[in-house]
Amino acid sequence: MGYLGGPNFPNDPTDLGPLVPLPGGYQEVFDFLGQCGYGGFEFFQLSQNAQNPGGANPPVTQIKSWLDAAGLKSAGTHQGGLGMLNTATGQLSAAGVTQVANADILGHRMIGTAGDPSGANTIAAWQVACDNYNKLGQLLMENYGLKAYLHPEQNNWQFIADPLIPVDQRPHRIDFFVANTDPRYVFLEPDIFHMYNARGRFPNVDGSLWDPISYMQDNWKRLVGWHVKDAVRAAVPVAAPGNPWDQTKVRPGFPINGGMDVIYSTEGHLGNGAQAAAQAGIAPTGYGFDPGATAPSASPGLDPRVWGFRREFTEIRANRAKGFKFHIVESDSGPGPAADPGRSLRHAKISAKLLLGLK
Repeated sequence: MGYLGGPNFPNDPTDLGPLVPLPGGYQEVFDFLGQCGYGGFEFFQLSQNAQNPGGANPPVTQIKSWLDAAGLKSAGTHQGGLGMLNTATGQLSAAGVTQVANADILGHRMIGTAGDPSGANTIAAWQVACDNYNKLGQLLMENYGLKAYLHPEQNNWQFIADPLIPVDQRPHRIDFFVANTDPRYVFLEPDIFHMYNARGRFPNVDGSLWDPISYMQDNWKRLVGWHVKDAVRAAVPVAAPGNPWDQTKVRPGFPINGGMDVIYSTEGHLGNGAQAAAQAGIAPTGYGFDPGATAPSASPGLDPRVWGFRREFTEIRANRAKGFKFHIVESDSGPGPAADPGRSLRHAKISAKLLLGLK
């Protein structure tokens, strides 16, 4: 049982709506998402709670029938990565064969992962990982019409701490990966929250900050979709390598979980953009968005590279009609605590409403 939000939520934080049975399992959740206006779903796994229809591991054909009934498409899966490649033969591994077969059934044309492509942190190890990604990407594209992608999360923005490379010359892992993989065969799925969090967490030796906007502009042909993940600046400024952005906030008037609620898409500072957030009066008090502003300041300290969803989705895609088409709603803080088990579904519902209204 949980609260999915009434018609005036979140403008009226007290309008939680009635306490209702929450949908669970693929069949019910797909139906719920379809009613919320979603067009598709990106998989992280293909299992569910054993008590749901189909059991713990429903047949992929059954999952596809539930997608179809809800009017949803499969956008892709995060079950890919270098484990799909048999490096000895240059062909698919057993796991790769399974993933290609699942893609054919579910209908998605991209397979990726959020994991680090290399278990070691040297230039040589990362070069091997890049070479193998190129092999896997070419194999999937040319033989099966599938795109291999990396979904970079914060580990990917750390530096390659190779002892043979002077500290001030060590590259961010993501920059090395982009420079050493083939844009024809290896694609990227940005995560807005992780990009900006990493911008503040891993500054260069000279204090300069990694630039998420240039990264997306330079690699626009490789972008297969966005994880649309909103956040607000931490209520208390955090110095690197702490997380400068939060995906939850205390919502005045919110009557459960001590007032703590998730940030819905387009509601936070990342979604609005630095300037718009300040103009709307939702900038944090006492300091700006600039990750370097770790103390109260009279100056707004706005980070000019926090563009906001509207500008990112339009300018980076401008005049590129054949570019990516997936805007995937997600929050690392989506799963609610025991006091608020409806949070994840409420996040999906409210975020869809807000994003579909973003022109």
